Amino acid sequence: MLKIYFYVNKLNDIQKLNLIQLKNINIIYRNYDFKDYKSCALELKQFCKKQKFNFFISNDYQLAKKLSADGLYLPSYNTIDKYKNAKIKLIGSAHNELEMHKKISQGCEEVFISPIFNTSSGGSKIGKGLLFYKKFLTQFKSCIKVNALGGIGFKNIRYISNYNGNGFASLSLIEKKISQKFISELKLIATNR
Repeated sequence: MLKIYFYVNKLNDIQKLNLIQLKNINIIYRNYDFKDYKSCALELKQFCKKQKFNFFISNDYQLAKKLSADGLYLPSYNTIDKYKNAKIKLIGSAHNELEMHKKISQGCEEVFISPIFNTSSGGSKIGKGLLFYKKFLTQFKSCIKVNALGGIGFKNIRYISNYNGNGFASLSLIEKKISQKFISELKLIATNR
C-alpha cells in the first residue's frame, strides 16, 4: 500500500516504543540542531539495523557514506547536483513544481511534496490539500515516486492511500505513544506494499 518514513532528530524512549512494534519502516535522520549530531546518527543507525529499517541521512553525504546509510535525503533547499552519480539512493522534498524538477535533476528516486495537510512542524503551515498532492502524483508518476508530507495523522493516511500515493513521511506521528489500533493499521500499511 504505502511506504512509511519517519523523521527523527534524536531517538527517544517514546519513539523507540512506537517503532519497535513496526516493520518495513524507513527512518530519515534530520538533526538540524547538530546537538550530539554524530553520536545520535550512530545510535539511530544501530537501532535501524537491529529493527531492519532503512536508514537515510539528511543533507550530509559524508556521514551517510561513513555510516553506510541506505540513502541520502536532500531537503528542498539543497539544490546541489553533485550527488547525482553517487552510489547511494537519493530521496528529497519539494514544495512546488520548480523544486520537484530540481529533485528529479538531482537524481532523487522519491520526493516528499509538502505540506499536504495543516501542520505545526517548523511553524504553522496551511496545507495545500489533496488536489495539490494528486496533481503531483499524476504529473510526475512516470519519472518519480511522490510521497505526502505535512500534517500526516491517523485520519488522513487513508486519503493518501485513496489517491494511490506511494507513501508518506511524518515527524510528529511517533512523538507520542501510538494506540494499538493505529500500530496495527501502520503494520498493515507497511506490509502490503
